[in-house]
Amino acid sequence: MPLFASGLKALLADSQAQLARARARLDAIERSMAMIEFSADGTIVSANHHFLELMGYRAEELIGKPHRILCDAAYASSAEYSDFWRKLANGEPYSGRCTRRAKDGREVWLSASYSPVLDAGGRVAAIVKVATDITERVRSEREFQAQREAIDRSMAIIEFAPDGAILTANQNFLATFGYRLADIEGRHHRILCESSYASSPEYAEFWRKLVKGEFFQGRYKRLAKNGQAVWLQATYNPVVDPSGRVIKVVKFASDITQRIELLHAQAERAQSALSVSENTEALSLRGSGVLDQAAAEMRKVSDSVTHSSAIIEQLGESSGQIGAIVGTIRDIADQTNLLALNAAIEAARAGETGRGFAVVADEVRKLAERTSQSTGEIAGIVERIQQGSQSAVAAMQDVRNLAGRGMELSDHARDAIADIRGGAKEVVEVVKGITELLSDRD
Repeated sequence: MPLFASGLKALLADSQAQLARARARLDAIERSMAMIEFSADGTIVSANHHFLELMGYRAEELIGKPHRILCDAAYASSAEYSDFWRKLANGEPYSGRCTRRAKDGREVWLSASYSPVLDAGGRVAAIVKVATDITERVRSEREFQAQREAIDRSMAIIEFAPDGAILTANQNFLATFGYRLADIEGRHHRILCESSYASSPEYAEFWRKLVKGEFFQGRYKRLAKNGQAVWLQATYNPVVDPSGRVIKVVKFASDITQRIELLHAQAERAQSALSVSENTEALSLRGSGVLDQAAAEMRKVSDSVTHSSAIIEQLGESSGQIGAIVGTIRDIADQTNLLALNAAIEAARAGETGRGFAVVADEVRKLAERTSQSTGEIAGIVERIQQGSQSAVAAMQDVRNLAGRGMELSDHARDAIADIRGGAKEVVEVVKGITELLSDRD
């Protein structure tokens, strides 16, 4: 009997120790987690401080009330909700995420375990729910998922294994490159690249760095299924596991093909403008040289005209002197003719004696008449020479004036071309800058 009592006492002590440990565990759980107890029909029996504080209730507001007051009305009236409690009443535990409604109507997400407690007969006597608040985690997950969906709608996304094999791609990527997922899944990234690049050391180094976890961003030229170039503004993002090992590479990309083609067209136009500007500068330089030569020739013409004008003026002056001499000769001839007439009269008076003298006088008179006639002709010629000389001098003066005006215009043209050349140089420099900028952007 003492032995039996001793054994029973040891068993009781062991049971008490196990109960103490169980209570300690329960106390630890209750101190750190939200707990609520229900009867088998879902009536609330008790709730700890954490649960009440989380849901915004006082204990007397919950005890005796059905579990559905913590749920959305639509869910509480659903077949799913009835099936949930049917399974719990049958002793089936539940563990997972669930959403509940706090007293103020706010949504509360819980990571919860519903554990049926069985009596000695194996029937469900109570249901204990232990939960942690994951509302902020769920909100963050939703925000992340919304962001991911937004990115998926707006960007081309493709994922690669560390060896470059294509794992998956979104619809934007497939539409951009003209593939179906089945066309590229499992194939290497190089199918999207030009063969010369895919076989280069640069390409091998690119993937070696990605596998080491290096991030890349920039503009990349790739090839669509039809062979046409596709330009991407993209990032290659290595994804690592907790040990730091790269498990995949995610690429986010935007199609900038139209922008690049526009840049190429602008660069070509800028290059054409540069060529035109350089040609304009060269032409203006040659034009300036031609104008310098023309101005020099005009100066020679002006000098020659001035010299010729001086000679013609001297000719006019000489013609004037000849005219004066001719006038003197005419006067002498007139006087001679008068003297011959007087001599003839006197010879006639003398009769036979003056006959010989009369003949001489008549010859002298005839000579005087011819002299007078010739001097008249000479005077006419001299007058015409003088008039021609005056006209020539006036014409020469007009030519000289025109030459001078031409030289002035030539100087103005040379100045204008100098301005054009200076402007062309500025245009060349500006266009060169634009071309270099476009090349850098390209």
